[in-house]
Amino acid sequence: MMLKIIATILFYFGYGSYYILLRPRFVDLGASYFQILLIDSLPAFVALTSVFWGRLADVISRRLFLLLSSLGGIFVLLLGFSNRIYTLLFFLLLLSIFASIAIPVINSMFSYSEDTEGAFALYLLAEALGWTLSGSIMGYFSKDTGLFKLGYIISGIAWVIGIIVFYQIYTDNLNFGSPSTSLFKVHFERGLIFLAVGTFFLEFGIVTSYGVLSVKLYEVLGKSKFLYGIVWASIPAFLSALVSKFYGEVVKKLTPWRSLVLLSAAYFVNIAILALAKGYLMAFFWILPLWNFMYIALYSAVTRLSRENERATAFGFLNSTLNFAVFLSALSGILADKFGRLSSVVLGLVSILVSLVIFTKLNANVSEAVWDID
Repeated sequence: MMLKIIATILFYFGYGSYYILLRPRFVDLGASYFQILLIDSLPAFVALTSVFWGRLADVISRRLFLLLSSLGGIFVLLLGFSNRIYTLLFFLLLLSIFASIAIPVINSMFSYSEDTEGAFALYLLAEALGWTLSGSIMGYFSKDTGLFKLGYIISGIAWVIGIIVFYQIYTDNLNFGSPSTSLFKVHFERGLIFLAVGTFFLEFGIVTSYGVLSVKLYEVLGKSKFLYGIVWASIPAFLSALVSKFYGEVVKKLTPWRSLVLLSAAYFVNIAILALAKGYLMAFFWILPLWNFMYIALYSAVTRLSRENERATAFGFLNSTLNFAVFLSALSGILADKFGRLSSVVLGLVSILVSLVIFTKLNANVSEAVWDID
């Protein structure tokens, strides 16, 4: 487990380092809200293939596809050497291919534990530590152009090393797929489809709202990339690491379904406050750790609703759902450019309300929608 944690920290350090400061960089380059939201939506369009990569990994070899995903480190490095908006977006598109290959397989590695919630709590703790380091280091490096580029080089190397460690420790007895398994014959429980619909509306609301509110945060912090890196990523990620184990216990006690109801309500309230808050009060509510609570609940739900030999496929399906929501969120950028960012926030809040209704329905019908997989 320790090697898994180290590999996760390295991978998400590489992931977080290129992602965290892209919005401030785009703001400095004079990007529109639409272009800023493309940072999420264009890579997400490519990541819609996640379910396909997860299925291929289940059928052919999860270890092989892990090794292939290490190539993403090259494009992490390249992102540090361009200041043109559309060149940066092009590198993001290429990078997202390898991220969509890696993440379903990495998720599946942590799902084969008797204590699923505890395993995912450790995974998200390690992910949070990776983001904490990346936010702090890249925020500090942003003060110097040479150091900033060096940071991207280090991040690309960290991505590659993290993936290689995963490759080395992924044991063969967890690779249930075989070439004889049908690529297109997949068994998805009805509850998993229902979960995906709720997840879509929740993620769309989150990305739509936080995407435009991140610009407000950058302005509140005096357009300091160092402070932005600390507040946007490092502090919330550090706090997430502290509460990950607690969240794991909460999800185990409440069940993933009740946890998602609670989480949707919490996001609705938090986003409403962020939209109205001024000054450093906004920064305070920004750092509240909610994202790992959501992912522990989602990962636990997917594990309960999928078969072992289709686990990477199921996680790929979840990742594709999340990325479909992110891709469509770019439309709210057009809305913000035309009517102001508050319009996008309202759209996001409405979407989260829809997810709250869906998760409430799922919880109420859990005996019909959810069952143990043989």
